[in-house]
Amino acid sequence: MNTVLSRANSLFAFSLSVMAALTFGCFITTAFKDRRVPVDVHVAKVMLKNIDDFTGPRERSDLGFITFDLSADILWSPIFDWNVKQLFLYLSAEYATKSNSLNQVVLWDKIVLRGENTKLNLKDMKSKYFFFDDGNGLRLEKHTVGLIFLQQKKSTFNSGTLVFAFPCSFFFGFL
Repeated sequence: MNTVLSRANSLFAFSLSVMAALTFGCFITTAFKDRRVPVDVHVAKVMLKNIDDFTGPRERSDLGFITFDLSADILWSPIFDWNVKQLFLYLSAEYATKSNSLNQVVLWDKIVLRGENTKLNLKDMKSKYFFFDDGNGLRLEKHTVGLIFLQQKKSTFNSGTLVFAFPCSFFFGFL
């Protein structure tokens, strides 16, 4: 004859198996979705200044200024589903220097909540954060700029990338 503890153990094991199957079903509904969104990124104006770096050993470092255009329509994209409540968008620049093989700088970011206007049509936007290099590595290097969408536990990289280079001369004057 079964005791109360063995019956409780059977009931617990069965309910745990049902919950595992439901969890797997929730996972499978969004696991294989193609989450790419068409993004257009254009760099309109690029300037480079060589300024004093007061954080280190009093050397001069490069400071880049970028004006960009960005357009993307996220509302009808497959990024938002039943499990996504917000997105973290950021425009990132990647480049290589002699001292570092990969440098990444965030230029602009935005948090988009579900239900907000998610049509991005930004013209002549200045970078929100400084494009600062710890030396003189910005000049004449190839830079890749791309918009990245971050979701909870998933990141989606999009095809909206652009390669540009800073000019070989520095900008002198006020911005």
